[in-house]
Amino acid sequence: MQLKDILVYLDDGVSNSERVKTAFSLAQLSQARLTGVALASIKPAHLKVSDAKAQARISEQEAMQRVDTFAKEAEQAEIAVDTRVVYGDQSSAARKMAQIARNFDLVILRQANPSNPNFSIVEAVAEQVILLSGRPVFFMPYIGAHRIPCQKAMIAWDGTPAAARAVHDALPLLKNVEEVIILVVKEGKKKTAKGELLVNDLAKHLKHHKLNVSVKRLNAGTFDVPTVILNEIAENDIDLLVMGGYGTPSLQQKIFGGVTTTLLKSMIIPVIMSH
Repeated sequence: MQLKDILVYLDDGVSNSERVKTAFSLAQLSQARLTGVALASIKPAHLKVSDAKAQARISEQEAMQRVDTFAKEAEQAEIAVDTRVVYGDQSSAARKMAQIARNFDLVILRQANPSNPNFSIVEAVAEQVILLSGRPVFFMPYIGAHRIPCQKAMIAWDGTPAAARAVHDALPLLKNVEEVIILVVKEGKKKTAKGELLVNDLAKHLKHHKLNVSVKRLNAGTFDVPTVILNEIAENDIDLLVMGGYGTPSLQQKIFGGVTTTLLKSMIIPVIMSH
């Protein structure tokens, strides 16, 4: 499958410029149409007024200005784009984003920054889109990405359906990288890692897709799995991570737990995730 429709989230954070550049790069690479979406409920960082109605009005104006700026930048780059502004409070906006995302091949979101006042809504959008859109998400770290287009990818493989879906959702992008490493991490005293029995079949399958693939098996030893993955990313100069997302669609239960939560909080490179 080739990417034909890409959705990119827009805001006023310092990572927005690089996220837009990444979206432009992926759209040009795939000859895809790009849609930029801004949330009217995102409060601008410079907003000082305390009146709730004034805050809402200014936030909406900023969102409209954001999509207008995006459209002008796209026109200069000769990229076809659409724009949308999503209205509503945090819960409503996150749900609407998930619904909108269902009709796109890829959704580009940002990693939530705990020091940002809009952290909770950015996190809520990420959770809802992963859980309820059925589409792959390309998470950009808020510190930026060191290399776009990505050239060297790593698949964090555990043999789960979520990991399998993430790999296949990522194929349009993986076909453009120079090297793909499939990483299997064994924990504790287990004789085999959960996904190890399937990893050779995965490697063979990806080679059928003309990918340059290798398999790496590691024992976590005294480290946890996220630490092992992050170390391997640094040591192998990886610039794209592919992994499954886990959770259940419940308002009371957070999706991001365990390995997923740690990697998304500590991410230093873009992550493609599917649920």
